[in-house]
Amino acid sequence: MKSHTPSGSRSHREARSHRKALYLLMSACFIAATATAAFSQAAGSTTGKCSFKTLNFPAPATNGQAVALNDLGGIAGTFVDSKNVSHGFLLFQGKLTTFRFPHSSGTTVSDMSRNGIIVGDFSVAGDPKLHHYMAHSGGFHEITLPGRPNADFTVTGVNANGDVVGTINSDTPPSNGFLLHNGKVTLLSFPGADITQPTSINDAGVVVGGYLIQAVNSNPAFMWKDGVFSNIKPPDSIPEPFVFPSKVSNSGVVVGSYQPESGGSGFALKDGIYAKFGAPAGFDGPTVLAVNKCDNILIQATQISPQVGKTVSFKGFCAAAF
Repeated sequence: MKSHTPSGSRSHREARSHRKALYLLMSACFIAATATAAFSQAAGSTTGKCSFKTLNFPAPATNGQAVALNDLGGIAGTFVDSKNVSHGFLLFQGKLTTFRFPHSSGTTVSDMSRNGIIVGDFSVAGDPKLHHYMAHSGGFHEITLPGRPNADFTVTGVNANGDVVGTINSDTPPSNGFLLHNGKVTLLSFPGADITQPTSINDAGVVVGGYLIQAVNSNPAFMWKDGVFSNIKPPDSIPEPFVFPSKVSNSGVVVGSYQPESGGSGFALKDGIYAKFGAPAGFDGPTVLAVNKCDNILIQATQISPQVGKTVSFKGFCAAAF
């Protein structure tokens, strides 16, 4: 016999479930904020409006390179083992999980969504073609573009809906970006650009990335939503800008790196307002890698003293900047 649940009871449970989910998210953001700030104050590494904590990954991912940070604080990235084989990893609540696409000779990570969907690349021994995958809850499948079986493309971003963005490479311009949604490919081509390269997509379908116009030798950046492009350009960028937006969060914050009139810097963009931040004391840069809804960020920066040239990864909390 099929059971029936009164709509009123169901709506009450849904409301309680929503409140619980909101409480858990707020708790996760609070814990991340206070833990990071406390560490940074003790270490004296507060820089501008951001406080930073050095990232150290447990074995075997001690040389890991983080690329993604989701709303629950999970960090995903890639490491290379002692046999020079690349693996993906996920660090969540202190537990490290490593993985490779089944039967692959190497696996790398490009991005991770709010709900733990991971996308990246994998290689197969004897096959010169680079393949792309999606992983979720322990299951893997290869990403292909419908109607384009031989396409040479990259995969750079994913959201909680399973939407994927990347670039379709072409020997002759333009090389267009793409959005893969429910099995349908939408091409993204910034007007007049030779190359359009999406880097990230959030759950609202906002896409950010870069584009190249070879005639003017510049690398500006864009935001795209529902077919409409707009430019991303921090106000103190050099005249021919180099701007790299790495991620857009589910709260609508865009983060990235750019070249101001002097030096290099990170930026955040929210509701048309830009914020600028630098690396921790003793470091140059930064290269901004990721942001989540809690306004935590991941960066890499180059040490200028005492060990010159060493690249170090940090997690930062920057709520005051956003």
